[in-house]
Amino acid sequence: MLKALDRKSSKKLEITLRFNEVPPLGVYIHFPFCKRKCHYCDFYSITNLQEIPNYINFLLLEIHRRSQSIAEQFSVNNSAINSIFIGGGTPSLINPQNIEKILSSINKYFVISSDAEITLECNPAASDAKFFAEYATLGINRISIGVQSFIDDELRFLQRLHSAAEARTTIETAQKYFNNISIDLIFGLPGQTFADLQKSLSQAIAFELPHISYYALIYEQGTPLHNDLLSGKVLPISDEESADFYLQISNTLRSCGYEHYEISNFARLGFRCRHNIKYWTCSDTLAFGASAVGMLDGFRYKNVPDVSKYFTLLNEGNLPDEFCEKLTFDERLTESIFLSLRSLGLNFQDFHEQFGIDLSTILNKEIEILVASNLAEFENKTLKLTPKGYYICDEITLRLLKIIEKANVQNIR
Repeated sequence: MLKALDRKSSKKLEITLRFNEVPPLGVYIHFPFCKRKCHYCDFYSITNLQEIPNYINFLLLEIHRRSQSIAEQFSVNNSAINSIFIGGGTPSLINPQNIEKILSSINKYFVISSDAEITLECNPAASDAKFFAEYATLGINRISIGVQSFIDDELRFLQRLHSAAEARTTIETAQKYFNNISIDLIFGLPGQTFADLQKSLSQAIAFELPHISYYALIYEQGTPLHNDLLSGKVLPISDEESADFYLQISNTLRSCGYEHYEISNFARLGFRCRHNIKYWTCSDTLAFGASAVGMLDGFRYKNVPDVSKYFTLLNEGNLPDEFCEKLTFDERLTESIFLSLRSLGLNFQDFHEQFGIDLSTILNKEIEILVASNLAEFENKTLKLTPKGYYICDEITLRLLKIIEKANVQNIR
């Protein structure tokens, strides 16, 4: 049995997994090491690179211990993994020998499908690109590069270690070994102009990349950037400017053949990120590493966001859970609506089958308003937001949830 600590009751939960109810799984591995932490980033990471060898050993131990616990509940031979995402941090600091150990450890308990999407995040630097050929040989078939900008002044503001020239070189090197490449870009920096936005956007398009993720700069609480905001050192752009930038990005990329398939993600045909879609469809995903979050059979677990505690718990013979809890009906319903709307759309038939609620009747008037306002489209019983709707997805989600609650269908919290 897989035992984990319930955050609410502080008692052990017995999680029973039945494989015949579980479709192909995803795997997320968190590697929380960076040469330097960017001042806008709120992901868990540390800069003590000397701990990397220990971390790899304990990561392999967690994969063994957690996978063994899960595998006891169903046939290993039938347990397929069709996506693996190695994120961070800076996972390209992992040498190929350790990547091989990680993949082999996963494959010991689960069958990695021959067509599995296996992603590795990296930064634009020669030290990252030097392993590309070996990564490809080991089965890595998708590279996600944290470019953030093709303008040096913007990179300096973001405290990135690379230059725009290094970003271009890293992309060119990756294209020699991978046909599935994604880059991350950020918009909405203080003082950014449409000309600045267009410069980075044009360079990204010129590489004819299959996937581009474009994120708004967020002043996450607790980050140095947020502190700079509070002290007045930085002045954010207005909401109107941010919305204009966002729509410019979407319009430009869609005109160049990209599908805007999630709030921040654009893909050419056949290159949607399979792993991320698992999150947006609430699919089961195993997670390993400090601070990693997984979902299994209706239970969500999170590992401790602290490398030292991670080591200690595993060393004591435990799983490194910070918490594990079963999602309530309300939580599952709320997440289903929110995650569906931010990505491929909310299918009313699938929703009815899962929750027993007929949204067509309840949301009929609101759908008309959303469609008339060019915030959404409604086809084949699916409500899908337009780019304009994506930008205010949270607001739309709350509106829909309030209508459902008012209809006394379910008490949403």
